[in-house]
Amino acid sequence: MGALLWLVVIALVIGISGGYLAYRVIGSGPSATTAAPGAADPTVPWRARLLQNPDDPTAILGLAHAHLDLGQLADAESLYQKVLSRDPKNVEAITHLGGVYLGRGAADAALRQYDEALTLQPDYVHALWDKGHFLQQVKRDYRSAIRTWEAFIRAVGADSQDAKTAQGFIAEARKAMEGAPANAPASSKGKS
Repeated sequence: MGALLWLVVIALVIGISGGYLAYRVIGSGPSATTAAPGAADPTVPWRARLLQNPDDPTAILGLAHAHLDLGQLADAESLYQKVLSRDPKNVEAITHLGGVYLGRGAADAALRQYDEALTLQPDYVHALWDKGHFLQQVKRDYRSAIRTWEAFIRAVGADSQDAKTAQGFIAEARKAMEGAPANAPASSKGKS
């Protein structure tokens, strides 16, 4: 009798899990994926992993990143905050929370996140990368962008492909600074 009960419980868990995953793949309502028809929902593997261990920080971050990539900022923010509630110094969550804020148009809040992550870990390449792009593309603060790209190059190694890409951004920033009118500031402050 005990074995039969365990089979029923296992079947129930598999059925509920399968139904939940099918619901997420098909989706409905505002939390449904914005992927093209036939495209796989990138949240599914992370959700499946969280069914096995709801406290898996790697899966929580993976799911948060997938939501961020899909433009589901509220879902991403909630998950990054969940990670930070358990690990307040998680530079990955702090940095990506900056991406959430930037997606909402809160430029100064995004910059604070990048700076916080870099205070905790000055050579964290993802925060350096995001901050470099932010300073160059959003703030148009080319001098600060160049300093950030130089720190990025030191972190990844001057011979890496990423360093070569950063060198290209530095060249673009210098060109933009040269093209600025003589009476214009080398940087402009964006609004948040």
